[in-house]
Amino acid sequence: MDTIATLLNKALENINNLNEELSNLKISHINLSKKYIDSCKTISVLESKFANIETRIDPETAIDEIKLSSLIIKICQNNPMNLGPKGPIGDKGEKGDKGDTGDTGYIGPNGMKGDTGPDGKEGQKGMQGDKGIQGDMGPTGYCGNMGPIGCTGPTGLKGRDGVMGITGYQGSTGHRGDKGIQGDVGITGPDGKEGPEGREGRVGQQGPRGPEGIRGKNGINAVNSVNT
Repeated sequence: MDTIATLLNKALENINNLNEELSNLKISHINLSKKYIDSCKTISVLESKFANIETRIDPETAIDEIKLSSLIIKICQNNPMNLGPKGPIGDKGEKGDKGDTGDTGYIGPNGMKGDTGPDGKEGQKGMQGDKGIQGDMGPTGYCGNMGPIGCTGPTGLKGRDGVMGITGYQGSTGHRGDKGIQGDVGITGPDGKEGPEGREGRVGQQGPRGPEGIRGKNGINAVNSVNT
């Protein structure tokens, strides 16, 4: 049994070690996956930048045409007097998009209050209209007659009391019987012979004295008991 328990403990330790290694492998796999995704993003950014460079730079002359054109415009703006004859006015370009609306400025302080103007003339009061004619009051309806109170129904007659039955006669008391004759007293049996009186025994020795009992409580004083 001890050998089996030892083998089981070793097997459990090996299983625990394998679980730890498996968890470490999972963590490293997650980290490698994150690094792979980051590297893919970096590669895609570099590819887009390289494609942009190819569109802007002529591979034969290795000159950035956009930077070159902006540099020529800047030179012409800084040296307007050294330019050649003025060419014809070019066509009007397309209207640019409307810019974003700027932030609302702060509200300025209120100006001085102006003088109150003169009161206007009061208009003419209109004429009061004619009062309408009140109609005639209609006749009051008559009150109907109150109906008669109904008669109370008659109370029924009480029935006659029944005839009370006749009380029966009480029977006569029976005669008491005569007292019986007392029987004769039985004969007393003879007493047995009294046996001889035995000898008086010896007086026994006095037993050992018992332990002293617990002392009782003090009695209540008579005067105190009367006062209380």
